[in-house]
Amino acid sequence: MNVETDPAAVTAAEPVARREAAPWVTQAWRRMLREPSLLFTAAYVLVSFLGLWANYWFYRGFDLPILEYMQASDYLVAGLRDPMYALLLLFSVLLALLVSWPETFRRDHPERVVELRRRWWGRLVFMDIRGFHWKGVGLAPETGIVLAVFWGVVMASAAYVTSKAGYIRDGSAGNRVVVTLAGDSQPQPHSARLLGTSGAFVFLWWPDSRRAEAVPIESIARLQTWVAPAAVAAKPVGKPAPRPAERPAAEAAAR
Repeated sequence: MNVETDPAAVTAAEPVARREAAPWVTQAWRRMLREPSLLFTAAYVLVSFLGLWANYWFYRGFDLPILEYMQASDYLVAGLRDPMYALLLLFSVLLALLVSWPETFRRDHPERVVELRRRWWGRLVFMDIRGFHWKGVGLAPETGIVLAVFWGVVMASAAYVTSKAGYIRDGSAGNRVVVTLAGDSQPQPHSARLLGTSGAFVFLWWPDSRRAEAVPIESIARLQTWVAPAAVAAKPVGKPAPRPAERPAAEAAAR
């Protein structure tokens, strides 16, 4: 019998073909697991990208073209200033692994999946939803899941920094500082909100005038954390030294 027309032969050869056709996302992940240095490099690049993306949307809320004020070294550490970006990346990787695991297991162990689907929990884990396919756009399921999670994290980071900028503009958040410019003996009469720094600029938001500005670092003499006057007044003052007890007048006369 011809092997090409034998259904049993085609069925037996299908799992092998499926196991060999791993998507590029799965191949890249397995290679990074074999080479940890490549894994850390990719994580660093992604965190830096998230930092640049978030900085753009954060300073956009203050009408500051942040990319024009950044130097080459600022691009390398943009994602390291806020640990939230690393947490977002870690969450996205774990979510992508969790969601794509059934499809990866189905691709690598098709016979095992057929056996597991005979149980009620196997039909829930390895669901066969008709119409849910990525082949129409030329993507493997794992690749589509990774791209969907990636864009979800990108949009979540933009929403996070946009809301953070809104809270600072409203005066309910932000680091309040007292600014003393170079050459001045007294600080500025009004406090500012410290938005961030770069290699050459300090970015400030002035709530009284509702404006943001990039001040060169050499123009800043001192930045102090603003302390509320009530907190200063409530600070306990050292107790005065106790006065010595007065001796009786009779004892003093006898002496």
